[in-house]
Amino acid sequence: MMIIPGLKQQIETVIGTTLDEYEVTIEEWEESAAKLFNHNYDNSTYNGEPGGQLSEPERDTYTEARSLSTGERIYFKVGVNAKEGNIICWGCSTEAITRETKGLIELLILNYTEASPEEAPVVYESDREQQLAELGQWLVQQMNDPSQYESVPEHLSITAELSTEKIPFLLQCETPDAHRIRSKELNKLLESYFGELIILIPMGEQEWVFLADEEIVMGEVEEDTVEARKDLLNAFCLGLYELVASEWAGVFHLSALLPCHPVTQLAPATALLQESVQLGRAFHVAQHIHLPWNLQLEQVVASIPEQQRLRFIKDTGKDTTIFNDSETLTTLETFFSLDCNVSETAKRLFIHRNTLVYRLDKIKQEIGYDVRSFESAVLVRLLLLMYKVTKKL
Repeated sequence: MMIIPGLKQQIETVIGTTLDEYEVTIEEWEESAAKLFNHNYDNSTYNGEPGGQLSEPERDTYTEARSLSTGERIYFKVGVNAKEGNIICWGCSTEAITRETKGLIELLILNYTEASPEEAPVVYESDREQQLAELGQWLVQQMNDPSQYESVPEHLSITAELSTEKIPFLLQCETPDAHRIRSKELNKLLESYFGELIILIPMGEQEWVFLADEEIVMGEVEEDTVEARKDLLNAFCLGLYELVASEWAGVFHLSALLPCHPVTQLAPATALLQESVQLGRAFHVAQHIHLPWNLQLEQVVASIPEQQRLRFIKDTGKDTTIFNDSETLTTLETFFSLDCNVSETAKRLFIHRNTLVYRLDKIKQEIGYDVRSFESAVLVRLLLLMYKVTKKL
Protein backbone atom coordinates (compact mmCIF):
# COMPACT_ATOMS: atom_id res chain seq x y z
CA MET A 1 0.00 0.00 0.00
CA MET A 2 1.39 3.41 -0.96
CA ILE A 3 1.57 5.88 1.92
CA ILE A 4 2.32 9.59 2.28
CA PRO A 5 3.33 9.73 5.95
CA GLY A 6 1.09 11.81 8.19
CA LEU A 7 -1.08 13.49 5.54
CA LYS A 8 -3.53 10.62 5.09
CA GLN A 9 -4.07 10.32 8.83
CA GLN A 10 -4.57 14.10 9.16
CA ILE A 11 -7.24 14.15 6.45
CA GLU A 12 -9.02 11.14 7.95
CA THR A 13 -9.17 12.95 11.28
CA VAL A 14 -10.71 16.02 9.65
CA ILE A 15 -13.38 14.19 7.62
CA GLY A 16 -14.09 11.55 10.25
CA THR A 17 -13.84 8.58 7.92
CA THR A 18 -11.23 6.23 6.45
CA LEU A 19 -9.56 6.93 3.12
CA ASP A 20 -9.09 3.76 1.07
CA GLU A 21 -6.09 3.60 -1.20
CA TYR A 22 -6.16 2.59 -4.87
CA GLU A 23 -3.88 2.34 -7.88
CA VAL A 24 -5.31 2.81 -11.36
CA THR A 25 -3.66 3.22 -14.72
CA ILE A 26 -3.34 6.69 -16.19
CA GLU A 27 -5.66 5.60 -19.00
CA GLU A 28 -8.33 4.52 -16.50
CA TRP A 29 -8.09 7.84 -14.68
CA GLU A 30 -8.33 9.87 -17.89
CA GLU A 31 -11.26 7.76 -19.11
CA SER A 32 -13.11 8.26 -15.83
CA ALA A 33 -12.39 11.99 -15.96
CA ALA A 34 -13.75 12.23 -19.48
CA LYS A 35 -16.92 10.34 -18.56
CA LEU A 36 -17.39 12.49 -15.48
CA PHE A 37 -16.94 15.67 -17.51
CA ASN A 38 -19.61 14.59 -20.00
CA HIS A 39 -21.93 13.67 -17.14
CA ASN A 40 -21.46 17.01 -15.39
CA TYR A 41 -21.70 18.91 -18.64
CA ASP A 42 -25.08 17.37 -19.36
CA ASN A 43 -26.48 17.53 -15.85
CA SER A 44 -24.59 20.56 -14.51
CA THR A 45 -24.66 19.32 -10.89
CA TYR A 46 -22.23 18.25 -8.20
CA ASN A 47 -23.63 16.73 -5.01
CA GLY A 48 -26.96 18.27 -5.87
CA GLU A 49 -25.59 21.78 -6.37
CA PRO A 50 -26.12 23.55 -9.66
CA GLY A 51 -23.13 24.18 -11.87
CA GLY A 52 -22.44 26.04 -15.13
CA GLN A 53 -21.07 25.08 -18.48
CA LEU A 54 -17.28 24.85 -18.80
CA SER A 55 -15.02 26.78 -21.16
CA GLU A 56 -12.22 25.05 -23.04
CA PRO A 57 -9.52 26.03 -20.47
CA GLU A 58 -11.79 24.82 -17.69
CA ARG A 59 -12.38 21.62 -19.63
CA ASP A 60 -8.62 20.92 -19.84
CA THR A 61 -8.23 21.66 -16.13
CA TYR A 62 -11.10 19.36 -15.27
CA THR A 63 -9.66 16.52 -17.36
CA GLU A 64 -6.55 16.74 -15.15
CA ALA A 65 -8.68 17.05 -12.02
CA ARG A 66 -7.26 16.41 -8.60
CA SER A 67 -10.41 14.43 -7.75
CA LEU A 68 -13.15 12.40 -9.43
CA SER A 69 -16.62 11.49 -8.19
CA THR A 70 -18.64 8.47 -9.29
CA GLY A 71 -21.72 9.54 -7.35
CA GLU A 72 -21.33 7.26 -4.34
CA ARG A 73 -17.58 7.69 -3.93
CA ILE A 74 -15.01 10.41 -4.50
CA TYR A 75 -11.35 9.78 -5.36
CA PHE A 76 -8.44 12.15 -4.76
CA LYS A 77 -5.34 11.96 -6.94
CA VAL A 78 -2.28 11.65 -4.68
CA GLY A 79 0.56 11.00 -7.10
CA VAL A 80 2.12 8.60 -9.55
CA ASN A 81 3.88 5.31 -8.87
CA ALA A 82 6.98 5.95 -10.96
CA LYS A 83 7.85 2.28 -11.13
CA GLU A 84 4.48 1.07 -12.43
CA GLY A 85 3.30 4.28 -14.09
CA ASN A 86 -0.03 4.16 -12.22
CA ILE A 87 -2.11 6.86 -10.55
CA ILE A 88 -2.26 6.61 -6.75
CA CYS A 89 -5.52 7.85 -5.26
CA TRP A 90 -7.48 7.88 -2.01
CA GLY A 91 -11.23 7.32 -1.95
CA CYS A 92 -14.18 7.60 0.42
CA SER A 93 -17.94 8.09 0.39
CA THR A 94 -19.14 11.35 -1.17
CA GLU A 95 -21.47 11.78 1.82
CA ALA A 96 -18.41 12.41 4.01
CA ILE A 97 -17.15 15.25 1.80
CA THR A 98 -18.63 18.71 1.39
CA ARG A 99 -17.68 20.97 -1.48
CA GLU A 100 -15.49 23.05 0.82
CA THR A 101 -13.79 19.97 2.32
CA LYS A 102 -13.11 18.63 -1.17
CA GLY A 103 -11.29 21.83 -2.10
CA LEU A 104 -9.29 21.77 1.13
CA ILE A 105 -8.16 18.17 0.61
CA GLU A 106 -7.12 18.88 -2.98
CA LEU A 107 -5.11 21.88 -1.79
CA LEU A 108 -3.37 19.89 0.95
CA ILE A 109 -2.38 17.14 -1.48
CA LEU A 110 -1.23 19.69 -4.05
CA ASN A 111 0.99 21.45 -1.49
CA TYR A 112 2.61 18.13 -0.59
CA THR A 113 3.25 17.03 -4.16
CA GLU A 114 4.64 20.43 -5.24
CA ALA A 115 7.01 20.73 -2.27
CA SER A 116 10.73 21.18 -2.88
CA PRO A 117 12.82 17.95 -3.08
CA GLU A 118 13.90 18.47 0.54
CA GLU A 119 10.29 18.91 1.69
CA ALA A 120 8.55 16.52 -0.69
CA PRO A 121 6.66 13.66 0.96
CA VAL A 122 8.12 10.19 0.75
CA VAL A 123 5.98 7.53 -0.88
CA TYR A 124 6.52 4.07 0.59
CA GLU A 125 5.72 0.84 -1.17
CA SER A 126 4.66 -1.02 1.98
CA ASP A 127 3.95 -0.61 5.67
CA ARG A 128 7.21 -2.46 6.36
CA GLU A 129 9.21 0.07 4.37
CA GLN A 130 7.57 2.92 6.26
CA GLN A 131 8.28 1.29 9.63
CA LEU A 132 11.97 0.89 8.79
CA ALA A 133 12.14 4.47 7.52
CA GLU A 134 10.62 5.76 10.75
CA LEU A 135 13.18 3.75 12.73
CA GLY A 136 15.92 5.24 10.57
CA GLN A 137 14.62 8.77 11.19
CA TRP A 138 14.64 8.15 14.93
CA LEU A 139 18.18 6.76 14.69
CA VAL A 140 19.40 9.81 12.78
CA GLN A 141 17.96 12.04 15.51
CA GLN A 142 19.87 10.00 18.09
CA MET A 143 23.11 10.48 16.15
CA ASN A 144 22.51 14.24 16.02
CA ASP A 145 22.17 14.39 19.81
CA PRO A 146 24.74 11.99 21.29
CA SER A 147 24.50 13.39 24.83
CA GLN A 148 22.27 10.53 25.91
CA TYR A 149 21.32 7.61 23.71
CA GLU A 150 17.86 6.19 24.29
CA SER A 151 16.24 2.79 23.83
CA VAL A 152 14.12 2.27 20.73
CA PRO A 153 10.66 3.78 21.49
CA GLU A 154 7.84 1.31 21.99
CA HIS A 155 5.55 3.18 19.59
CA LEU A 156 7.72 2.17 16.61
CA SER A 157 6.01 -0.86 15.09
CA ILE A 158 9.25 -2.75 14.51
CA THR A 159 10.41 -2.63 18.14
CA ALA A 160 9.34 -6.24 18.85
CA GLU A 161 11.78 -7.52 16.20
CA LEU A 162 14.66 -5.88 18.06
CA SER A 163 14.20 -7.78 21.31
CA THR A 164 16.69 -10.56 20.50
CA GLU A 165 20.45 -10.29 20.01
CA LYS A 166 21.52 -9.20 16.52
CA ILE A 167 24.78 -8.42 14.79
CA PRO A 168 24.75 -4.80 13.56
CA PHE A 169 26.40 -3.75 10.30
CA LEU A 170 26.87 -0.34 8.71
CA LEU A 171 27.25 0.21 4.97
CA GLN A 172 28.21 3.56 3.43
CA CYS A 173 28.24 3.96 -0.36
CA GLU A 174 29.73 6.50 -2.71
CA THR A 175 28.04 5.71 -6.01
CA PRO A 176 27.54 7.70 -9.23
CA ASP A 177 24.10 9.27 -9.53
CA ALA A 178 23.20 6.90 -12.35
CA HIS A 179 23.97 3.89 -10.13
CA ARG A 180 22.54 4.97 -6.80
CA ILE A 181 21.42 2.04 -4.68
CA ARG A 182 17.79 1.68 -3.66
CA SER A 183 16.96 0.10 -0.31
CA LYS A 184 14.75 -2.48 -2.02
CA GLU A 185 17.58 -3.66 -4.26
CA LEU A 186 20.08 -3.72 -1.41
CA ASN A 187 17.69 -5.62 0.84
CA LYS A 188 17.22 -8.29 -1.83
CA LEU A 189 20.98 -8.70 -2.29
CA LEU A 190 21.68 -8.87 1.44
CA GLU A 191 18.96 -11.41 2.09
CA SER A 192 20.42 -13.60 -0.65
CA TYR A 193 23.78 -13.46 1.14
CA PHE A 194 22.44 -13.95 4.66
CA GLY A 195 19.89 -16.53 3.55
CA GLU A 196 17.16 -15.02 5.72
CA LEU A 197 15.17 -11.86 6.35
CA ILE A 198 17.23 -8.99 7.75
CA ILE A 199 16.32 -5.61 9.24
CA LEU A 200 17.59 -2.94 6.82
CA ILE A 201 17.39 0.57 8.30
CA PRO A 202 17.99 3.54 5.95
CA MET A 203 20.08 6.26 7.60
CA GLY A 204 20.19 8.82 4.81
CA GLU A 205 21.87 9.26 1.47
CA GLN A 206 23.40 5.88 0.61
CA GLU A 207 23.90 4.78 4.23
CA TRP A 208 22.24 1.85 5.97
CA VAL A 209 22.37 -0.02 9.26
CA PHE A 210 21.25 -3.64 9.02
CA LEU A 211 20.78 -6.34 11.64
CA ALA A 212 21.14 -10.11 11.28
CA ASP A 213 20.90 -13.13 13.56
CA GLU A 214 24.15 -14.22 15.17
CA GLU A 215 23.72 -17.87 14.11
CA ILE A 216 23.71 -16.94 10.42
CA VAL A 217 26.91 -14.90 10.66
CA MET A 218 28.89 -16.91 13.17
CA GLY A 219 27.69 -20.43 12.43
CA GLU A 220 29.30 -22.92 14.75
CA VAL A 221 32.37 -21.46 16.41
CA GLU A 222 35.09 -24.05 17.08
CA GLU A 223 36.44 -21.96 19.94
CA ASP A 224 33.81 -19.89 21.70
CA THR A 225 36.12 -16.97 22.42
CA VAL A 226 35.83 -13.29 21.63
CA GLU A 227 38.83 -13.45 19.31
CA ALA A 228 37.39 -16.42 17.40
CA ARG A 229 34.09 -14.59 16.95
CA LYS A 230 35.91 -11.47 15.73
CA ASP A 231 37.82 -13.55 13.18
CA LEU A 232 34.59 -15.12 11.89
CA LEU A 233 32.90 -11.75 11.64
CA ASN A 234 35.88 -10.32 9.77
CA ALA A 235 35.75 -13.19 7.25
CA PHE A 236 32.00 -12.72 6.85
CA CYS A 237 32.48 -9.01 6.17
CA LEU A 238 35.10 -9.74 3.53
CA GLY A 239 32.64 -11.87 1.60
CA LEU A 240 29.84 -9.37 2.07
CA TYR A 241 31.98 -6.49 0.85
CA GLU A 242 33.05 -8.41 -2.25
CA LEU A 243 29.40 -9.13 -3.04
CA VAL A 244 28.30 -5.50 -2.77
CA ALA A 245 31.35 -4.19 -4.66
CA SER A 246 30.75 -6.66 -7.49
CA GLU A 247 27.08 -5.66 -7.80
CA TRP A 248 27.38 -1.87 -8.00
CA ALA A 249 29.84 0.74 -9.18
CA GLY A 250 31.33 3.03 -6.58
CA VAL A 251 33.22 2.97 -3.30
CA PHE A 252 31.83 1.10 -0.30
CA HIS A 253 32.72 1.09 3.38
CA LEU A 254 31.55 -1.61 5.78
CA SER A 255 31.72 -1.99 9.56
CA ALA A 256 30.26 -4.47 12.04
CA LEU A 257 30.07 -5.25 15.75
CA LEU A 258 29.70 -8.31 17.90
CA PRO A 259 26.08 -9.16 18.87
CA CYS A 260 24.07 -6.65 20.89
CA HIS A 261 20.48 -6.12 22.05
CA PRO A 262 19.10 -3.61 19.51
CA VAL A 263 16.22 -2.37 21.67
CA THR A 264 18.62 -0.80 24.16
CA GLN A 265 21.90 -0.65 22.22
CA LEU A 266 20.98 0.24 18.64
CA ALA A 267 21.82 3.95 19.00
CA PRO A 268 25.26 3.59 20.69
CA ALA A 269 26.11 0.67 18.39
CA THR A 270 25.32 2.80 15.33
CA ALA A 271 27.44 5.63 16.70
CA LEU A 272 30.39 3.25 17.15
CA LEU A 273 29.92 1.85 13.64
CA GLN A 274 29.90 5.35 12.13
CA GLU A 275 32.98 6.32 14.13
CA SER A 276 34.80 3.18 12.95
CA VAL A 277 34.08 3.96 9.30
CA GLN A 278 35.16 7.56 9.81
CA LEU A 279 38.43 6.46 11.45
CA GLY A 280 39.06 3.82 8.82
CA ARG A 281 38.55 6.26 6.00
CA ALA A 282 40.87 8.80 7.63
CA PHE A 283 43.70 6.45 8.55
CA HIS A 284 43.47 3.60 6.05
CA VAL A 285 42.46 5.03 2.69
CA ALA A 286 42.97 1.82 0.75
CA GLN A 287 40.86 -0.30 3.10
CA HIS A 288 37.08 -0.66 3.03
CA ILE A 289 36.25 -2.85 6.02
CA HIS A 290 36.60 -0.99 9.31
CA LEU A 291 36.10 -3.03 12.47
CA PRO A 292 36.33 -1.11 15.76
CA TRP A 293 38.70 -3.53 17.51
CA ASN A 294 41.23 -2.94 14.71
CA LEU A 295 41.10 0.84 15.18
CA GLN A 296 41.76 1.34 18.88
CA LEU A 297 45.06 3.19 18.47
CA GLU A 298 43.54 5.28 15.68
CA GLN A 299 40.71 6.21 18.02
CA VAL A 300 43.21 7.42 20.64
CA VAL A 301 45.15 9.47 18.08
CA ALA A 302 41.97 11.04 16.68
CA SER A 303 40.94 12.12 20.20
CA ILE A 304 44.18 14.10 20.67
CA PRO A 305 43.68 17.84 19.93
CA GLU A 306 45.14 18.91 16.61
CA GLN A 307 47.55 21.36 18.26
CA GLN A 308 49.03 18.54 20.32
CA ARG A 309 49.35 16.28 17.27
CA LEU A 310 51.20 18.98 15.35
CA ARG A 311 53.47 19.55 18.33
CA PHE A 312 54.31 15.84 18.50
CA ILE A 313 55.17 15.79 14.79
CA LYS A 314 57.34 18.90 15.12
CA ASP A 315 59.12 17.69 18.26
CA THR A 316 60.34 14.52 16.56
CA GLY A 317 62.50 16.71 14.36
CA LYS A 318 62.67 13.99 11.72
CA ASP A 319 62.40 14.12 7.94
CA THR A 320 58.90 12.71 7.62
CA THR A 321 58.63 13.32 3.88
CA ILE A 322 59.54 9.64 3.60
CA PHE A 323 55.87 8.88 4.36
CA ASN A 324 54.95 10.36 0.98
CA ASP A 325 56.56 7.38 -0.75
CA SER A 326 53.88 4.76 -1.48
CA GLU A 327 56.34 1.85 -1.26
CA THR A 328 57.57 2.95 2.16
CA LEU A 329 54.02 3.54 3.36
CA THR A 330 52.88 0.08 2.24
CA THR A 331 55.93 -1.54 3.78
CA LEU A 332 55.38 0.11 7.18
CA GLU A 333 51.64 -0.56 7.30
CA THR A 334 52.10 -4.22 6.38
CA PHE A 335 54.96 -4.57 8.85
CA PHE A 336 52.88 -3.11 11.71
CA SER A 337 49.78 -5.16 10.81
CA LEU A 338 51.85 -8.36 11.07
CA ASP A 339 53.25 -7.57 14.52
CA CYS A 340 56.61 -6.42 13.11
CA ASN A 341 57.39 -9.91 11.84
CA VAL A 342 60.02 -9.57 9.10
CA SER A 343 59.48 -13.00 7.49
CA GLU A 344 55.68 -12.71 7.36
CA THR A 345 55.86 -9.16 6.04
CA ALA A 346 58.17 -10.23 3.21
CA LYS A 347 55.76 -13.03 2.27
CA ARG A 348 52.76 -10.68 2.32
CA LEU A 349 54.60 -8.14 0.13
CA PHE A 350 55.89 -10.90 -2.19
CA ILE A 351 59.47 -9.76 -1.82
CA HIS A 352 62.66 -11.44 -0.62
CA ARG A 353 63.42 -11.13 3.07
CA ASN A 354 66.68 -9.31 2.30
CA THR A 355 64.77 -6.77 0.21
CA LEU A 356 62.55 -6.02 3.18
CA VAL A 357 65.58 -5.69 5.47
CA TYR A 358 67.07 -3.22 2.98
CA ARG A 359 63.86 -1.15 3.06
CA LEU A 360 63.78 -1.11 6.86
CA ASP A 361 67.42 -0.05 6.99
CA LYS A 362 66.62 2.77 4.57
CA ILE A 363 63.73 3.93 6.79
CA LYS A 364 66.09 3.91 9.80
CA GLN A 365 68.60 6.01 7.86
CA GLU A 366 65.92 8.53 6.79
CA ILE A 367 64.12 9.10 10.10
CA GLY A 368 66.50 7.71 12.70
CA TYR A 369 64.14 5.01 14.01
CA ASP A 370 64.64 1.26 13.63
CA VAL A 371 61.09 -0.10 13.53
CA ARG A 372 62.40 -3.58 14.35
CA SER A 373 62.74 -2.40 17.96
CA PHE A 374 59.59 -2.05 20.02
CA GLU A 375 60.00 1.54 21.19
CA SER A 376 60.95 2.85 17.78
CA ALA A 377 58.08 0.94 16.16
CA VAL A 378 55.60 2.57 18.56
CA LEU A 379 56.94 6.06 17.83
CA VAL A 380 56.89 5.58 14.05
CA ARG A 381 53.39 4.12 14.15
CA LEU A 382 52.13 7.13 16.14
CA LEU A 383 53.98 9.54 13.89
CA LEU A 384 52.48 7.95 10.80
CA LEU A 385 48.95 8.01 12.22
CA MET A 386 49.24 11.63 13.25
CA TYR A 387 50.42 12.62 9.80
CA LYS A 388 47.41 10.88 8.31
CA VAL A 389 44.81 12.47 10.56
CA THR A 390 46.35 15.95 10.19
CA LYS A 391 46.54 15.45 6.40
CA LYS A 392 50.25 16.05 6.28
CA LEU A 393 50.90 13.26 3.79
